[in-house]
Amino acid sequence: AWVAAYVPVAEAPSVQAALTLLRRVLAQDLEPDPTTGHRRIRHGVAVDRMPSLGDPEMRHGHKTRTRLFTGYKRHVIKLVDADLIVGAIVRPANEPEHHTLALLTPDVIRHGPLGEVLLDRGYLGSPQIGALHAAGVAIRAKAWTSHNGGRFPKQAFVIQPAAARVTCPAPHTIPIPADATTVHFPAALCQPCALRAACTTASTGRSISIHPQEALLQTLQADQHRVDGRARLRHRTTIEHSLARVGQIQGVKARYKGTRKNTLDVRRAAVITNLHRLARLAEAA
Repeated sequence: AWVAAYVPVAEAPSVQAALTLLRRVLAQDLEPDPTTGHRRIRHGVAVDRMPSLGDPEMRHGHKTRTRLFTGYKRHVIKLVDADLIVGAIVRPANEPEHHTLALLTPDVIRHGPLGEVLLDRGYLGSPQIGALHAAGVAIRAKAWTSHNGGRFPKQAFVIQPAAARVTCPAPHTIPIPADATTVHFPAALCQPCALRAACTTASTGRSISIHPQEALLQTLQADQHRVDGRARLRHRTTIEHSLARVGQIQGVKARYKGTRKNTLDVRRAAVITNLHRLARLAEAA
């Protein structure tokens, strides 16, 4: 004999999961109106906004400040000397690049120790970059540059991470607090400064952001001003070529729902790209 347990449809786990997603989609674009107490359309885009019920993992992303897209980002890692892709993964569009580096690094380490890494500067924020640099791995990337509306950019300041201090063009020197991501020059220094108009429009004082890999960033900036440094950096174009070939095979739109299936698809495209590379080598021989 057996006993069937009755579970109301509204209480089924799958239904509850669907209702949770639906409530999130309905509420994420709304915010309380302080004047009426009711809800109003939110100003701006909600953090981690979910644009689709059909594909809950996709997100909004941006290539630049003006070039926006919705869906996923694909990441590849390759052996530059062999010109072969050894790792590929797909992540939601809003996930920063440096979060993905730890997922890709094991795919290349299994082929031997790292001596040099060529990467997009979006990956520089990863803690793994600091560890690789400390281990003697050469990091090659285009350094971030700042613009300040014609006023002194960040590059005009002398930042000394080892000494934990920064000096402005005036010159005034202030300490960098431990684990600080931003340093603020006090108003007592900035307001009477003769160079204030060329430096900042802030009512208090000038602020300078400190990158998690600030010491490395300065090394990269110095490399860009040397002929041999720019020549080594140009080797990174082979990665862009591989991404373009993967894009031609996979297309510009995700074929599937979710990161798991789309990762499988980008790896399929990477394998085909590698086979094309090997076929060209055979023809050349």
